[in-house]
Amino acid sequence: MATIADVAQRAGVSVSTAARVLSGRGYAGEQTRQRVQQAAEELGYVANRVARSLRLRYTNMVGLLIADVENSFYSVIAKGVESICKQAGYHVVLCNSNDDPEEERRYLKVLEGIQVDGLIITPTSYNRRLLDRLRQKGMVIVQIDRRVDGLQSDAILVDNEAGAAQAVAHLIAAGHTRIGILTGPLDVTTGGDRLRGYERALAEHGIERHESLIRTGSFRRDHAIQDAKELIEAEPRPSAIFAANNILAEACLLALAECGLKVPRDVSVVAFDDTAWMSMINPPVTTVRQPTPDMAHSGAELLLRRLRNPSAAPPATMVFHTELVVRGSVAPVTRAKALS
Repeated sequence: MATIADVAQRAGVSVSTAARVLSGRGYAGEQTRQRVQQAAEELGYVANRVARSLRLRYTNMVGLLIADVENSFYSVIAKGVESICKQAGYHVVLCNSNDDPEEERRYLKVLEGIQVDGLIITPTSYNRRLLDRLRQKGMVIVQIDRRVDGLQSDAILVDNEAGAAQAVAHLIAAGHTRIGILTGPLDVTTGGDRLRGYERALAEHGIERHESLIRTGSFRRDHAIQDAKELIEAEPRPSAIFAANNILAEACLLALAECGLKVPRDVSVVAFDDTAWMSMINPPVTTVRQPTPDMAHSGAELLLRRLRNPSAAPPATMVFHTELVVRGSVAPVTRAKALS
């Protein structure tokens, strides 16, 4: 493996000059810089980042630990975080926990081992002690989309409860009273808060809550279709369904199609997350839109500010508002549907 000394000898410069060029720190003339970079390329020189981080006590690397790489919401988060961090000279290490606490724990250990300077995470609720230990050791942590109770770190969230309540109120305004919900685990912010929004809207309109119309399992695709089928087969069948993220909305539409039911003729649907496909299908899906790019940018910028000045202010939570996008997946309740 080529060393800085090898590069310096090939370029005809001192080792210190080669080191300045390759680290990007310190002055070197343009011709000298070009000779060193060409020599490094010819020799296949690769910087030893681990040794460099031990010496300088920072790595210019940021961890991004998301819950589900298949979910397009998290793809937008990843793209936004990577864009802002790249502009600031940071490399982003992307990890996917699959919403599995053990997988999350393993990746947290990996990120600790490579000494990332900071971490942006959509956490499960099971690794607070490990996250707190990493924070106490100096790792800057920003939670995004979800928040772990008791973890003293910044968080970027949306008003999940208000967004869900608005979605369900829209169904109620169309005459629906048998409204089902598909949501995720209640021990994460998004699952619990969206169920509370559903319950709030029912209570505000004097509609009784029925356990048979509630499915709280997973936000992941491998469980979602079965949960949707169980909800559709409930007695009496819901006339409308609130699907609390885009994966659950997709599963709900697939399950309805498999059961020979049409949207919105037989069942109305409102989703949470406005992904591209929702406006492309027929009928297009009414949904709660999150300002996902703004969340990603704000999370990355907050992390970078903390890296520059870790103790500038106490941990803060930034809460974004949602927007109901009305399309064609909700129809008024007919007398026949109300009695079916």
